[in-house]
Amino acid sequence: MCGINGIISYSSSREELDKKISLMNNSIFHRGPDSEGKIIEEGIGLGFRRLSIIDLSSNGDQPMTSSSGRYSIVFNGEIYNFPVLRKNLLKDFKISFKGTSDTEVLLYMIEKYGMDKALQNIQGMYAFAIYDRNKNQIHLCRDRLGEKPLYYSLIDHQLYFSSELKPITNILKRSLSLDVDNINFFINKSYFPEGLSVFKEVQKVLPGTIITFNLDKTKVTSSSVSTYWNFKEIVNESLNNPVEDYVYTKNSLDDLFNIKVKERMISDVPLGAFLSGGYDSSLIVALMQKNSMNRVKSFSIGFNSEVHNEAEDSKLISQHLGTDHRELYVSDKELLETIYRLPSIYSEPFADSSQIPTVLLSDLTKTEVTVSLSGDGGDEIFGGYGRYFLGQRVINSLGKVPYPLRRSLKKGKVIDNFLTKRVSKALLQNSVSNFPQKFRKLNHIFDFQNESDLYERLSTFRNDYLQEDLRQSLSSSEIWDLDLSYSEKAMMQDTIDYLPGDILKKVDQAGMSASLETRIPFLDHEIISYAWRMPLDYKYRNGSGKFILKDIAHNYIPKHLLDRPKKGFDIPLSSYLRNELKEYSSEMINSAKSDLNHIFNFENIDLSYNKHLSNEEDNSNLLWNATSFFAWYNEYLK
Repeated sequence: MCGINGIISYSSSREELDKKISLMNNSIFHRGPDSEGKIIEEGIGLGFRRLSIIDLSSNGDQPMTSSSGRYSIVFNGEIYNFPVLRKNLLKDFKISFKGTSDTEVLLYMIEKYGMDKALQNIQGMYAFAIYDRNKNQIHLCRDRLGEKPLYYSLIDHQLYFSSELKPITNILKRSLSLDVDNINFFINKSYFPEGLSVFKEVQKVLPGTIITFNLDKTKVTSSSVSTYWNFKEIVNESLNNPVEDYVYTKNSLDDLFNIKVKERMISDVPLGAFLSGGYDSSLIVALMQKNSMNRVKSFSIGFNSEVHNEAEDSKLISQHLGTDHRELYVSDKELLETIYRLPSIYSEPFADSSQIPTVLLSDLTKTEVTVSLSGDGGDEIFGGYGRYFLGQRVINSLGKVPYPLRRSLKKGKVIDNFLTKRVSKALLQNSVSNFPQKFRKLNHIFDFQNESDLYERLSTFRNDYLQEDLRQSLSSSEIWDLDLSYSEKAMMQDTIDYLPGDILKKVDQAGMSASLETRIPFLDHEIISYAWRMPLDYKYRNGSGKFILKDIAHNYIPKHLLDRPKKGFDIPLSSYLRNELKEYSSEMINSAKSDLNHIFNFENIDLSYNKHLSNEEDNSNLLWNATSFFAWYNEYLK
């Protein structure tokens, strides 16, 4: 795991490029504290920070140049099947490898087979840039699901790219402008949309794509985008090749899980795992222990609040599996100190509050290991979120009622009588805890216009925090035109949007802030393809999601240890904003009023906060989104 940087600027001298690349490298020191590398040529600068994982010798240092001199690469990530690929290269070509790193294997895969064939055959998580001197091109590439980030900016025919936004912001601060449309998305969803950023001039390479920039020794002349892995196409192919026998599918998936976990245990440095006590992380740790001759190191954090504390569950799982377990109970003081660190850790506004325990867990894990496996991705791939199926029940129950009628009923407040408690409970099924809040949510979605609109209402926070002329509906993709159930389309939308934009960003930057590599077995593309071959009832059965994943987990861990109420990996945010975070949040909001009143409606924000403080409403999510944005603004743009 590493950090990569680059500049293509023919108007800059070698000395200027060297200075700027050094500045960019220094700003992501945490991603690679073990060593630094640079290549500076006429108009070309490539930078690298290394966290040594595979081949700890200098032979694994980057930037790395092929023996022919044609290609130079900076690579962030891991190629899990590189031993097999290396053998194939040696069989087909005479190559004198300098070391044993996966980066060198990828470099020669591209040189000998070409970019397309290389990418079709590699399995892993990655973001890289490769400079082709023969064709005078530079390619930026990101892995299939977006596990590893890659930002870029093309300004005045000059290219800048990096693993994080911070290095680009440091170099181009005066040339960047806030993107109001994307800020609207962020306030509603807590993260920025894939492909885009907080700035108009900065984008992200989309998962599964290559961007090729053509150079002419004076400037970047043109660019083109190609897709080497299309999730929509993969889903269609999988649906056209369905599995039909549950027992066979369960056993095959169990075998596949074992293979993919074992692949991600290859490391030349100490390795462990996050263990929350839920199904996903528990299954990953169980498979690690099965494939290890030694006790696996597992890590969890706990809180003094019983509502949010999963440490006891994790401990019971670890005892059953026999792992070498570490846990840390976090004090309010430690939580608050972590919150104050967030703007420097997440160099783009980010407001999924589970980022806080994730940072703390990463810090704990790094004390003993350098690589950690994680159970993320299971919910999106195997239907773990209740809103997938709540949405389907809403469609089935209310979809036949014409939208104009539902709209008029809501405007006339007839809905409060129409949607009785019995009807609501029927829709919500067993999810009747905190019923008043859930009833209000149902009230909010009553007048949905279509499936896409329903998804938006179930997955966003409707707000009036932006100035009225800047508010708009969030865009939806062509996924909603597919002939699939609502649940399936919602899972697809989350996989291309929420998963890389929120979950993977959270894990990557939390881990890398501690110089910790995180690996996610459930997001192997072969697992995803196989999961979409399954009928929906393999994933959702008896009122519960992730059915087949849970069934496999019971092969390794007794059901009574796993079937515990899910407490969530978060903090008591609502209470904190009324007490411990009140002063901090108010300070962040007030400090931005003079600069950002053309974008934000601070009267509405203040009103919302007052209603929250008086317990009239729970506006914690929206307030945290706003607070996070203003904290980032104060850190980077003040």
